[in-house]
Amino acid sequence: MSQTLVAIDVGASRTRVRVGADPTDFHGRGDPLIREIRSGTELSRLLSEVREGLEVSGPVHLSAGLAAPPLGGGVREMTNWPRDRQITVDGLRALGFDQVTLLNDLEAAAHGLTAFLENEPSGSQLLPFGDVTVPEAGNRALVIPGSGLGSAGIIDLGVEGPSRWHIVASEAGHTLASGHDEDELLQRLDLLRGGPPTWEDCCSGPGLEALWVATEPDHDDDPLSAPEIAMRAAQGDPRCQKALDHYYRFAARFAQFLALSFLSVGGLYLAGGTTRSNAPLISEEEFLRAFHENHRMASVLKDIPVFLVLAEINLLGAWEVGWRRIRRGME
Repeated sequence: MSQTLVAIDVGASRTRVRVGADPTDFHGRGDPLIREIRSGTELSRLLSEVREGLEVSGPVHLSAGLAAPPLGGGVREMTNWPRDRQITVDGLRALGFDQVTLLNDLEAAAHGLTAFLENEPSGSQLLPFGDVTVPEAGNRALVIPGSGLGSAGIIDLGVEGPSRWHIVASEAGHTLASGHDEDELLQRLDLLRGGPPTWEDCCSGPGLEALWVATEPDHDDDPLSAPEIAMRAAQGDPRCQKALDHYYRFAARFAQFLALSFLSVGGLYLAGGTTRSNAPLISEEEFLRAFHENHRMASVLKDIPVFLVLAEINLLGAWEVGWRRIRRGME
């Protein structure tokens, strides 16, 4: 009996969908379907449209990566939607799916990263900082700065096959930020935020917007959006460049914190849509300087290779996990 998988990556705004009847279909069917989705009702409408368009006789499975923590009882709540934020397993099954798998988006991204690296990615999708290669073994750390700041650890269990990698979800981005040479900037962010800033308050869309204000707090300018700050930085705007430089220094320090937490000698991987968009603006030298800056652990950190991942790993992770579950059900 044929099996069909609908894999979906549900972000804060953009949602991507890939459909196929074979695990190899992910890379062979052109670009994924992309929609602007900001509520549970809109998501249900999209999935109903996808399901109704499938002319298949066998089971249809749904595997979804969501920017949403679990609330228990098969309920998830999207963190960045303005309204109608809850998603339920029962509600998704009611749309016509025989089996539903829900993953945290960073959990999906981590599964996607392992699958991506196993396929020996080309240099255009994996950019190393320095003359380094992907280690064959060792824990990995994944950092995704975007609308929020996502992170995960990938533990190498040292066994063969898909069960080699154990994914550890992380909310480390909500711990308090630090930076001995940027105390004044952090104090300004404290005043703007009304409390000590977290790493996510510095390394996210709203974080970049706050950094732009904090770099020149005496200017009473109209606020800029994060995409506009990045665009102006690419065009040479000094204030926007300064804000983006601070953003990636904070990202590097958070990456150090995560890499040391997991002892990720298998690499530190910076990924996500924001990383893809800003890759030409990320200074390898400045990022590595901030990442290595630690008077006790510098020698350890210098042995951890750093990579920019430009591939779409969130959707790939939902796809891979969905097909693994299908295979288990067929055994």
